[in-house]
Amino acid sequence: MALQAIIPMVAGFQGGLHAAAPARASPVAMMAKSKALPFMDEPAHLDGMIGNVGFDPMGLSTPQNIKWMREAELKHGRMAQLAWAGYVLVDLGVKFPGAKYESLTSFTAHQSLAKYELFFALLLVGTFETIGLSQIYDMTTGESDRDAGDFGFDPLMLLTPENEDKYKTAELTHGRAAMLAFSAVVTQSALPGAFGYGKETFPYF
Repeated sequence: MALQAIIPMVAGFQGGLHAAAPARASPVAMMAKSKALPFMDEPAHLDGMIGNVGFDPMGLSTPQNIKWMREAELKHGRMAQLAWAGYVLVDLGVKFPGAKYESLTSFTAHQSLAKYELFFALLLVGTFETIGLSQIYDMTTGESDRDAGDFGFDPLMLLTPENEDKYKTAELTHGRAAMLAFSAVVTQSALPGAFGYGKETFPYF
């Protein structure tokens, strides 16, 4: 009789344990894999960005600094496109008038002009940087919804809602290529003096 009385109590105790046990947690959602580096996870804050292929192997970007980094990437890409074109044009003979500039190449220009002309170049760049500082600061702090690199400059009205993603992706891709191209053309110009290989001016080989 005592045993028969204990059995329902034990069964009830076990049932209570099962009822109180927490539900098993659902599996953690898998992070998307990087398109550029499929063996790595794509940083979540890059999702939806123009030109994103999940490439940030060193983890330099964060949700807090990603807008500032994209601003810098676009700025350097735009400057590199202009710089590459200007570098080649000088070596093709497009120069300021005067004997001082006639014998210069793009590679030798920095050493020859860094004492005087470079000051005005830095002054010009500094002026533009100062003008855009407040817009960039407001963007990074969340006080404005401005897109990185957007200064409202589209005098030919080329950008439309239909082609916006296409054009912005093209600009980013060309800028990235131009940064590599400018580094390459300067390196190629230095090879003759350093190793006796190639040409200092166009076509550089």
